[in-house]
Amino acid sequence: MITRYNKYLQKHTSLAQGLEIKHATRADIIVVIPVYLEDNLEATLSSLINTGRASMQLAVYLVVNAKQGASEDVLNQQEDTYKYLLKFAAQHTGITFIPIRAFELSAKHFGAGLARKIGMDEAIRHFNAFNNENGVILSLDADSLVEENYFSSVSKFFKDDKKIGCSINFEHPLNEELYGSELVEAITQYELHLRYYVEALKYINFPYAFHTVGSCFAVKADAYVKVGGMNRRQGGEEFYFIQKIVQVGEYGNINDTTVYPSPRISNRVPFGTGPTVKRIVEDEEEYLSYNLQAFIDLKVLFDSSEKYYKIDADQYQAEILNLPGRVRSYLLNSGFFSELDNLNRNCSNVTTFTKRFFQIFSAFSIVKYINYTHEHFIEKVPVSDAALDLLELLEYDTGDIFDTDEILHFYKKLHKGLV
Repeated sequence: MITRYNKYLQKHTSLAQGLEIKHATRADIIVVIPVYLEDNLEATLSSLINTGRASMQLAVYLVVNAKQGASEDVLNQQEDTYKYLLKFAAQHTGITFIPIRAFELSAKHFGAGLARKIGMDEAIRHFNAFNNENGVILSLDADSLVEENYFSSVSKFFKDDKKIGCSINFEHPLNEELYGSELVEAITQYELHLRYYVEALKYINFPYAFHTVGSCFAVKADAYVKVGGMNRRQGGEEFYFIQKIVQVGEYGNINDTTVYPSPRISNRVPFGTGPTVKRIVEDEEEYLSYNLQAFIDLKVLFDSSEKYYKIDADQYQAEILNLPGRVRSYLLNSGFFSELDNLNRNCSNVTTFTKRFFQIFSAFSIVKYINYTHEHFIEKVPVSDAALDLLELLEYDTGDIFDTDEILHFYKKLHKGLV
């Protein structure tokens, strides 16, 4: 048993029903997949089975979940799915598949966050039972496919003991024969928005510029326990979780394999891919993304962060006069000086200060700033225009790029460092 894992598990009561932790073999990598009203689960399971695994010890935890008060139809479908997975697990070797029955969950917290937490907490329980301090937890969705080298790539990444987590390269399938032209156009725009946003964060020198997609990240068990585990949010759980992880160790990207999340329309979460794609299809207009000017303005603050070390209130008021008005307005209305003053009280040198500066002006703070700026000062713009504006600012040749799918293709190569 591992003491810190024991302490974590004592604080987090298991919500899994009928799970036998000590399956036959020790797992070094555990994939956690929430399963709720899925209609094509076989494709994901087959994708995992068809990966190259060499001598790796792998397990897949499938969290079949339902909330208190769920309809009879939902309960019946989930029960049928659970029974199907039990049979599937018994028929396949090489990867240990563990169906987890998690019914009667609190309606208040029910959603993808809680389902991920149940599976990930059980992964910690497994690693603890086998005294495995180097376990890795992978997050995947039940409608996502993986490339053949998925496990080998993740295993290679974590051979570096300093690595505590990573975002994994993703690409939504853009097959019009399977999904139709409207849906493909919608997911193309949304994926471009996601990629534009992360590249904009890199442009302003934000140190934690990573994709936060629920089906495309991995974390070491130690780091998971250190940050208090997954949250129970009904949507966006991966964003908040990854923002905690990146601040406790060396987080990176895996770009030599790919996860293929589904572009399907969905209303099961309040925001994210499914609901956004649905709105794009219904609106029949190009998706509006963040105005590049908001990032250009914020870059002025980030590039001058050292100037805010050990300054008092009067000096702060004078210094922010050098910032663009939109940034200055946000700082004044958000009460940022209070957080800054507290940070200064706890930093003995400028190096520590500049690192921790981005813990108080975090990814969540950036989202609040971006929303504030667009609510009060500037308008959103079509995503293709915003994405091209950034490429031109970065001095890339965009003369031959016209269509949204061409822009997205360029951003995919940019993410992988191929341009």
